Amino acid sequence: MRSLQRCFSNRLTALFPRIEVMTASPWRNTAGSALKARCFADQVAIQSDGGVPSRADPEPFRPHPMSLRFAYTTTPFFPIWRNNLRDLWKRKKGKRLGKGMSGDKGLYWRSKRQKGKQTRTWERGNFPLFKRLPRWPEAHMRGKRPELDPLNLSKLRYFIQKGRLDTRFPITQRHLQDSRCVKRVKLGVKLFNVNDFPFPYKIDIEVASADQSSIDAIRAVGGSVTVVYMEKVALRAHLKPWKYEVLPRTARPGLKMTTYMEKMKARGAIVRYIKPLWLIEEEKRLQTQLRELQGEDGVQVARKMVESREYVKKTILG
Repeated sequence: MRSLQRCFSNRLTALFPRIEVMTASPWRNTAGSALKARCFADQVAIQSDGGVPSRADPEPFRPHPMSLRFAYTTTPFFPIWRNNLRDLWKRKKGKRLGKGMSGDKGLYWRSKRQKGKQTRTWERGNFPLFKRLPRWPEAHMRGKRPELDPLNLSKLRYFIQKGRLDTRFPITQRHLQDSRCVKRVKLGVKLFNVNDFPFPYKIDIEVASADQSSIDAIRAVGGSVTVVYMEKVALRAHLKPWKYEVLPRTARPGLKMTTYMEKMKARGAIVRYIKPLWLIEEEKRLQTQLRELQGEDGVQVARKMVESREYVKKTILG
């Protein structure tokens, strides 16, 4: 504004030397007053140049980015000390929603804040319906399903690259926990791969489960994946054998786990578990039946099986 006043006073002095021009501006320091002064100066310049607008107008004032005159605070930028740093992350704290009885913006228990007939779940003292019915069909099993500890194949590759896992020897779940590749093995390690990412190292690894992509990626470079069944006590003895004077024996898996181990075998993994007695007897029966069908009297044996409808009977595995 001051530069504009000087420019205006200089032009009036050059045009009308006999008229004394006041240095101080008679208008207030507002945007409208500045616009009026600029328009009046342009008119005087056009009249002095013979009706042609002047092209040599001064450039608008641009403050330096480090100038404290136009900053939000007077704290200096340099030197950088602990007391002149700006907290750019601070924002206004929003409203807390859905926090139940603690806040006035709750959503789930807002009907309980009212009493009597005004509540939406009032049933005249009876147990309300929203408490009688489960939230979903298997709500009682929430938090009770055993979940294995996941291990990404890319993280395993990173630990091998850093030298924290040795590929010359089989990698067990104890090696994964000791190297901190898996922070803590609770029920077993599950190996998985994202987007079929390739794996460049030939390894032999023992885990509790693995998906099809990780098995294919390791077998593509000549490695192998062994799925080992260990119940809770056997897994603890495997991870911390110094806690046992005599190592416990490995338990036999149940029907569901045996079916799962056979599925892992069909995926291409090597499975290792103690077969239950009923499975051994079932395998013997199937082998005997297969030898009979491949023998000389195979046609008659097959005809008897069709007549007795023995082939329709399902095995124990289903």
